[in-house]
Amino acid sequence: MNKHKLLLIVILLFVGMSISDLKAQVIKGEVFAGASVAQVDGDDCYGYKRFRGQIGAGALVPITNWMDVALEVQYNPKGAYKKDSIVYSSYYTGTYDLRLNYVEIPVMVYLTDKSRYTVGLGASFGRLVGFSEKINGMETDTRIGDGKLRWIEGYDEPDDIDLGKIKTIEDLDNPAFYDTTGMLLIQNSNSYKKNDFSICADLRIRIWESLHVQLRYQYSMVPIRTRLLYANSSETIPNKIRLQYNNQISLRFTYILGEDRAKINRDIQKEQREANRRY
Repeated sequence: MNKHKLLLIVILLFVGMSISDLKAQVIKGEVFAGASVAQVDGDDCYGYKRFRGQIGAGALVPITNWMDVALEVQYNPKGAYKKDSIVYSSYYTGTYDLRLNYVEIPVMVYLTDKSRYTVGLGASFGRLVGFSEKINGMETDTRIGDGKLRWIEGYDEPDDIDLGKIKTIEDLDNPAFYDTTGMLLIQNSNSYKKNDFSICADLRIRIWESLHVQLRYQYSMVPIRTRLLYANSSETIPNKIRLQYNNQISLRFTYILGEDRAKINRDIQKEQREANRRY
């Protein structure tokens, strides 16, 4: 982890604790850290094999005694991994190593039962701040961009065709995509979208005072890349087109700041309401 990422994490933790101290009687703060397993659906590398760390902070605004709305900021790496599986030559081994690093802002609605069990549902906006992709142990030319398929280099791109609308291999059955010799003029995408919008669902359990363990599932709502997969290692025969989505399960420990003060205020408000009813 470089110094810029470390500085970002420190700032996030400071903001989370500052929010809690600013108005702890209403707003609770939270800090959390944990790990996740991830895969990218649509890359033909199956299984949650990308193991990464996760850290962040947030604020919880009580709506009722059993409902909170949370705004979080987190550093959330994702990606995919496949070990050596094919040995055609010393170059082509089938290894795939993708690391996608996001700074995300999830917005969650939490429902709590008996002050111990909490379920949450929400959505998250993520910004891709860094990544690396290796195929057969070698870095690719992948970058941050629009995630679309692209025209071959040197070809004049027609203005009336949007490659973002190509979703399946059948969409390539168009004469405009081929030259006079029958060669396909479309290449694989070489970029991942800079933004990721995902849905989140989680379960949080209090394990000791203000310390909770939290299990979260997160999945992209829109594709992060359109991938053209080939039937041969030289990538001259297109086989299928897959839309790619982040798929992640995370387990983290969450410490909630200001819970005791918030509970005291709720008890005081309850006593005041009961006193008002008596008089």
